[in-house]
Amino acid sequence: MDKIIYRYLIINTFISVLFLLNQCSSFPSKIGKKQVRIAIVGDIMCHNSQLGTYWNAKTKSYSADSSFEYVKPILQNYDIVFGNLETTITKDQADHSGYPRFGSPPGFVQSIAKAGFHVLSTANNHSADKGAVAIDLTIETVLAEGMIPLGTYSSESDYQSRRHFILEKNGIRIAVYNYTYSTNGIKVPGEKIVRLIEEKKIREDIRFSKTRNVDFTLVWFHFGTEYKTEPDKDQIKWVDIALEEGADLIIGGHPHVVQNFKKIETTSNESISKQQLVAYSLGNFLSAQNAPFTDGGIILNFDLVVNGKSSKEIMNINYEPVWVYPSGYRIIPIDKYLNQEIDLKLPKHSEAKMKAYKTQLLKVLK
Repeated sequence: MDKIIYRYLIINTFISVLFLLNQCSSFPSKIGKKQVRIAIVGDIMCHNSQLGTYWNAKTKSYSADSSFEYVKPILQNYDIVFGNLETTITKDQADHSGYPRFGSPPGFVQSIAKAGFHVLSTANNHSADKGAVAIDLTIETVLAEGMIPLGTYSSESDYQSRRHFILEKNGIRIAVYNYTYSTNGIKVPGEKIVRLIEEKKIREDIRFSKTRNVDFTLVWFHFGTEYKTEPDKDQIKWVDIALEEGADLIIGGHPHVVQNFKKIETTSNESISKQQLVAYSLGNFLSAQNAPFTDGGIILNFDLVVNGKSSKEIMNINYEPVWVYPSGYRIIPIDKYLNQEIDLKLPKHSEAKMKAYKTQLLKVLK
């Protein structure tokens, strides 16, 4: 079986370790064709009404397992699954809250891990919502559940050790960087670090990744104008910078609605073709937002293929539209529902809303 290798430093221990998922007996061959299947989702949020839904008074604990019931089988088909954790983790129930300052129970992250996620971006405009303790607990909880947090750091030494993150799967090496446009004006406390979008750092990171024998570099931005279905000038600016530096995959979030994605193919003077994928915003994967077109998103999926020393491709780019059913905040894979592939029957008004969402999605992605 395959495995994912995470070169990482455990918080405050300064011990290099390998995080292994999916036990295996051997490494894949380093010659010939190598392929990895990727899925990336949008914003994973936890609003006040979700907290009430997830609370079990009998066990006095939180679980969001039911939210992922219908998408878990989809996510587990992929080698690596990425998502944006747009909340912090707080221990005390008194600190649990939704908008405007998000603090969610550890059980929320446990459910995300069970659903099949491997890497979570944690640099977003809500990263500092609950202060220093929550920044640390978010990192620690994500790690404890066997996933990787990217974009927030407990100290300068933690940042220096984890700044350049490379994961390896099926013999393919991917460098991943995460940045946010701001923390909503909340000062990042003490020695904690939330990676901000800064041109100098972005260029340095991408250039450094190219010296580390990686096959692909993924840049993950939290940026844009909320509820706008087209990228704004700042999104275009930062994407262009990442493209110029040679990033292969550029993924965005924050608008809470889906924006378009595109594959770019260019040929150099030496007739070497380079493929790049840009997705400006993947919408909401899980939230309690219900304004038009905020109640869903897409699971963007594709294959990364390396064939020999010089051939790299981004293939089979596709997406799975999802919609959040407010009753229980269940994420519904729309096409599977419409094809009667899942055991669920929505009320007529909910089904109509879901279909309206897909109609709007197709207009945006045309």
